[in-house]
Amino acid sequence: MAINIKYRPMKAFLLAAQTNSFTHAADRLGVTQPSFTVLIRDLEDVLGVRLFDRNTRGIALTAAGKDFLARIERPVIDLEEAYRSIVDLAAVRRGSVVLGALPSTSLTLVPSALGLLRNAHPMLRVRVVEAHNDDLISMVRTNQIEFAIAAQWEPAADLAFQPLLEDQFVAVMPPDHELAARSRLHWRDLVPHDLILLSRGSSARDLFDESTGEQAETTTTASRYDVTHMSTAIRLVRQGLGMTVLPALALPELELGELVACKLQDTSARRMIGVVHRRDRSLSAAAIAFVGKLAAVASELNNNASIRTKGKKTQLGLEPAGELQGKGVKLGRTDPLGVVRLGLACAQVLADGVAREARAAGDLSDGQLLSQGPAPDDT
Repeated sequence: MAINIKYRPMKAFLLAAQTNSFTHAADRLGVTQPSFTVLIRDLEDVLGVRLFDRNTRGIALTAAGKDFLARIERPVIDLEEAYRSIVDLAAVRRGSVVLGALPSTSLTLVPSALGLLRNAHPMLRVRVVEAHNDDLISMVRTNQIEFAIAAQWEPAADLAFQPLLEDQFVAVMPPDHELAARSRLHWRDLVPHDLILLSRGSSARDLFDESTGEQAETTTTASRYDVTHMSTAIRLVRQGLGMTVLPALALPELELGELVACKLQDTSARRMIGVVHRRDRSLSAAAIAFVGKLAAVASELNNNASIRTKGKKTQLGLEPAGELQGKGVKLGRTDPLGVVRLGLACAQVLADGVAREARAAGDLSDGQLLSQGPAPDDT
């Protein structure tokens, strides 16, 4: 036998039992007394018993009413709490999300997005798992994390991908390195030189190995250092032990100082970073809120990723905003997220286009080079 008991009549019954008055209970439920009486009568009809005795002095629970009250009071309270909980989740007033992130995004995208999320939704709990790209994709597929901030090298039928920004790998070297005078660099150009490479599994290392192949294996004259952390690589470069390959996205937080970073021109040296999650699972409200903050930070990064030359702006991927001062590009923190301290300059300007614009603006004579100047807070 199907039971058709609705929430509203049961709530009316509980209020009447608590107040011993249809009038007071109707006020708390927000209905007129005649409408309230109909609710109670409908419930009694469905149950087939009388729940209240009514007289001139008020109302009183019958024996069946007392038994019914004892059985439904806690379940109705639990139902209301479950409803409020789901509403809070939908409104992102509470909840939790577990996500994965590439180390480079943990340095730049994630902290700013977490700050925005905390301001907007202070009760949300977030756990960030940092890992290499292949590990992140595996964790998404096995439901260890809800989504990942990662690169998708090839489309996958079981994964959804929402692009955030394009990143590029750069060679970082001392300013007196022989390759610092080159206007264009490729993977193959790095092989004969001493290299400080991130450990296998990292995107930078995997791409270097795939792009250089046998050339790197047959080169025995150059030194190789394997390190786990990008900050370690920068310290070794600063000691003159070689050059390293890092994602441009991470450079703002690595304090390059006088080190020079030059874009690698190979197509394989670029990657699109975005949000990866399973197609067969919807993101939670908390995850959607965080992805929204990530998109806002990525948009800010893209807006500030430019080089300024006398009022003109040339887009060069993830290069910083800078100003022509004398002979050099002076790099500074000009955006509110503190993301614009990227030292992406080769000795002849980061790209031929900037040099041409600089000459056209009268800031450079033919043959004059742009070199990276000190950052404003380093002077």
